[in-house]
Amino acid sequence: MFHGFPQVQVVSDDAPTGESIFAKDSDSHVELPPAKKVRISFPALTHLGSFSQDATCHSAVGGRLCGVQQGDTILITSVLPSLGASGDAEDERDDTAESKQQQKMYEKVKEMLRKECLDSYSVGYFIVSSACVNDPYSVVTADRLANLAIDGHPSVLLVYDPFRTGLMGKLYLRAFVPTDAFLDFSRKNKKTKKTDKKSGMQEEARLLRACSVPKQGVLREVKVEVEVDAYQLFCLNGIDIAPLPSNSTVHHSDSMADYKVALLESVQRNLSDLEGKLSRETSRNQRDENNVPPARGVDTMLALVQLREQAQHLEALCDGTLLISSLLRDL
Repeated sequence: MFHGFPQVQVVSDDAPTGESIFAKDSDSHVELPPAKKVRISFPALTHLGSFSQDATCHSAVGGRLCGVQQGDTILITSVLPSLGASGDAEDERDDTAESKQQQKMYEKVKEMLRKECLDSYSVGYFIVSSACVNDPYSVVTADRLANLAIDGHPSVLLVYDPFRTGLMGKLYLRAFVPTDAFLDFSRKNKKTKKTDKKSGMQEEARLLRACSVPKQGVLREVKVEVEVDAYQLFCLNGIDIAPLPSNSTVHHSDSMADYKVALLESVQRNLSDLEGKLSRETSRNQRDENNVPPARGVDTMLALVQLREQAQHLEALCDGTLLISSLLRDL
C-alpha cells in the first residue's frame, strides 16, 4: 500500500552557521558539491501544504524554493507560489474587480520580495500535485532545473502529493536533483544549438548517448528531512490529532475508489501518448535513415519514469485491497 512512499525524517535544527564557512573560498567563488540531502524548515513545509487546497486530481500548483546550500545539503527556508497562477481554469473568478485587486496585491508582494532580495536566493522549484499529473516529470521542469544549476545555483525539485498524504495518512514528500549526465548534456546541447541552429534529433540523441543520460537518467532522488526547533516541537506536542482510519476503511471509501479510477485513466492516457510518440519517432527515423534507437529522448525517458511509478503505485493499492479482502475472508 505504501510502496514508493519516501522515508521523511524529522530532525532538530543545527547550531547557527559560523562565519568561517563563508571565508573558505572568498577569493573566487563557492563550489557546490552534488546535493545528497534536502532539509526543509517546518514553516516552509506548512506553507507548502497550504497550496494543496488549490491543487486538484488533474492539475498542479507550482512555484519557487528559496534557501541556501551548505555542503551537500540544500536548506529550504521559504516557498513562493507562481504569482498570478490559478490552480484550475474552472475555478477562475468572474469578478473583474476582485481579479484586478488580487493581481495588484501580487505585484506588491513581488516588489517587496525583490527589495528584500528574497527573490534571488532560488534553490529550485516545487510542485503540489497528485500521481495523475505529469508536471513533475515534464521536459519543461527538467530544463528549468538544469538552467538553474548551470547558472551556478542549487537546483532541486520538491514534489508534494496531498492526495496520497490525505488518503493514506503518510507524508508524501520527495526531492529530485538533475543528474550530472543531464547537466553535461544540457550544457553541450546549448552550445550546439548556438553554433548550429539546424542541429536535429540525431545530434541530440548522439549527445544523450555521449553524456550517458540513458544510463544515469534525467533526475535522481535525494533524501528529505523536516527541520523543527524546540519551540515548534513543544507546540506540536500540545495538538490533539485524531487517530488515522484503518486500512480497511480507507480502501473501501468512495474517495479511494474515485482516486483509483482517476489513476487508472491517467495510466491509460500516458500509455496511449507514449505509444503514439514512439510510433512517430520510429517512422521519422526510418524516413530519415537514422540509426537512433527509440525511447532515447529526454521526454520519453521522463514519461517512462512517470509510467513506472504510476504502475507501482496502482499495484501497491491493488495489493492492499487484496490483502484486506483475504484477511476478511479468513475471519
